[in-house]
Amino acid sequence: MSQLLPAASVMDPENNSPLGGRSGHSSFLPSRRSPPNLEALVESLSRSYTSQIGTALSHHEYNFVLSDPRLPDNPIVFASEGFLRMTGYERHQVIGRNCRFLQGPDTDRGTVAEIRDAIREERACQVRILNYSKEGTPFWNLFHLAPVFASDGRVVHYVGVQTPIANELASVGTESCTVEDTPFRGEASEEDEAEPTTIDEAVKQKAALAVQRVTGELTQSSRVAGGLFSDCAANGVVSSSLMLSLTRIQQSLVLADISLPDTPIVHASDVFCELTGYSREEVLGRNCRFLQGPDTDPDAVREIREAIEAEKPCTVRILNYRKDNTPFWNHLHIAPVRGANGKVAYYVGVQLDVSTAEVPMRGDSLVAHAKQLSAVGVVRVAVRSLQGSGLRRTPSQS
Repeated sequence: MSQLLPAASVMDPENNSPLGGRSGHSSFLPSRRSPPNLEALVESLSRSYTSQIGTALSHHEYNFVLSDPRLPDNPIVFASEGFLRMTGYERHQVIGRNCRFLQGPDTDRGTVAEIRDAIREERACQVRILNYSKEGTPFWNLFHLAPVFASDGRVVHYVGVQTPIANELASVGTESCTVEDTPFRGEASEEDEAEPTTIDEAVKQKAALAVQRVTGELTQSSRVAGGLFSDCAANGVVSSSLMLSLTRIQQSLVLADISLPDTPIVHASDVFCELTGYSREEVLGRNCRFLQGPDTDPDAVREIREAIEAEKPCTVRILNYRKDNTPFWNHLHIAPVRGANGKVAYYVGVQLDVSTAEVPMRGDSLVAHAKQLSAVGVVRVAVRSLQGSGLRRTPSQS
């Protein structure tokens, strides 16, 4: 696993020895604050989630940790049994420490910097990194990081899922990737330390699914006002400023990122989740076509596809399906959203259930459609006010 805040070795105040990294491993960022106390570590979970969160997380057999960026040095506040088995550490040796302690002499600094940038930019990332077990045995790890946000845009926790990978798993798919499947115990061989050239796509998807399920557990157990959400399913997430603008729109709305493969949804409103019956975690990262069903008109689908290819808005009446497979007529308005550079950055889709309308788009429905156009306008103004990479999370300004 890699570190959730990859920085310099933190000195243990009791023995003045480095907690992060091993002897001879140089630091990356200086430690600025003293480690948090036990009470703060416990409150990190209790103030954000219901009392059952520990039990709920323990049911997942993935190798993962939670860290809290609100506490000094972004310490680990929860470690799964799988993570402890994988690394050889006991729980009391992990809780309260920054994840950098798994670094070693041959851990690539460029990879560490990549994770550090993701932390600063409050976005998800997936990297391959060489880590070390408690016994000092090196192992290759596919590390997937995802932030969990409060409704005001603050990052509450980071989820870090670790999938150990060996050279034979780098090019051959596997249904399960556990510690027992990989030769990380005992004496390290040159083959163990050799960097895998490629990683099978199934392994990557397995890691992404693990993050999605863990973050889903967190959002469902939230006791934070306004709830929690995660954009773990997408490779990039929208900035806090844009996210705040989106959360203020009280309509069924999704935002899809044209820069990512298959134009996945990177934001779904609460109203959209209520309309379709899907949770946010089930929506993010998927193309909007998942709402189609057996009786969806192919001509309507083609009209949407052609509008997107032409970078033009379109409005269609299309039969969609909820999670429970019940159909509903959706008056869907899709529009491109351009950034300050004039290029299309996102597509926004605003949904209106017109199943009960005897004559579509008459009377109250026309008012509702006007609200759809208004929602698109709000998104466009918010996006155009941001510059370049500012559309997505950028490093925090001191």
